[in-house]
Amino acid sequence: MRDERPESIPSRGRASALRSLIAAAVLASVFGNVVRADEPAWVPSKPLRLVVPQAGGGGADAIGRVIAAALSERIGQAVVVEDHPGANGNVGVEAMMRSPADGQTLLLAYTSLVALNPAVYSKVSYDPVRDFTALGMVCDMAMVFVASQSVSANTVPEFVAAARAQPDAYFAASSGNGAFSHLLIEMFNASANLKLTHVPYKGEGPAMADLIGNRTRLVLFSTAASAVSQVRAGRVKALGVTGAQRSDQFADVPTFQEQGLSGISESFWYGLVVPASTPAAASATLERELAAAGKNSGFRQALSRLGCSPLSTTGTALTSRIGSDLAKYSAVARSVGMRIE
Repeated sequence: MRDERPESIPSRGRASALRSLIAAAVLASVFGNVVRADEPAWVPSKPLRLVVPQAGGGGADAIGRVIAAALSERIGQAVVVEDHPGANGNVGVEAMMRSPADGQTLLLAYTSLVALNPAVYSKVSYDPVRDFTALGMVCDMAMVFVASQSVSANTVPEFVAAARAQPDAYFAASSGNGAFSHLLIEMFNASANLKLTHVPYKGEGPAMADLIGNRTRLVLFSTAASAVSQVRAGRVKALGVTGAQRSDQFADVPTFQEQGLSGISESFWYGLVVPASTPAAASATLERELAAAGKNSGFRQALSRLGCSPLSTTGTALTSRIGSDLAKYSAVARSVGMRIE
């Protein structure tokens, strides 16, 4: 796949490419997942695979397992979660794209995978509009700024003051180069006039493990799904949340805006996609069953416990969101000089 697939967004003509992507997203939203009246209904013939392009133990893995259980109940087949970490999700995408496009393999998609990787990597092996058929968004969440217990600060302003006084003493973890957590680090550096050293990990789970290990003054923009149990157990501390409002899971933790940093107010979403060449009948069935699962109160409560606010959208809505987020985060990445060769 690496040798045959063209680069999705070449280094030149990026603005034109983005306009084309968004236009393609609009077309996809109109013509995607169309099933003819005489086409037989698709029924999965064996257990499905849900590829999670992150390491086990992180927020993506936890949310993927909740989705897999709910979808399995709907379709009457097991949905097996497979973690494929590496290259900020690119390894997982390639694992899905190498599989037969028969509806039996799905991908847990999220903001950085489809709306940030193509903007910051000079080469990616997939185009998020051309190569995927979107099934729908599942949930979204604010990110939580957490620190190891070796960090003495308990608020964002206290941390900023300490990091300015000793710029070489603090390190910022991310789930990988080009990850959403990496983007937030660069935005934080720019808005707070910091020079935190970025330390990319192979997924959110390994990054959180090092925070828990408390071997250095390490911070991380974490998903609530990964952070909530660790904060409640006192293994790490939460200094702020990135959303416009406080998180239900961290009601006592003020937002960045409340603490005087208005430039960081971002959320992170999760959804499901399949390869674009998947038969329309299979895509339509999966989209319908995902939407039905999204109305189940137990499913919604399980997502909420992980800090992810439940959503139940169509594939059309997710396709549109991919196009708009790609344009947005491409502009942000350029403004903070985030580029990965």
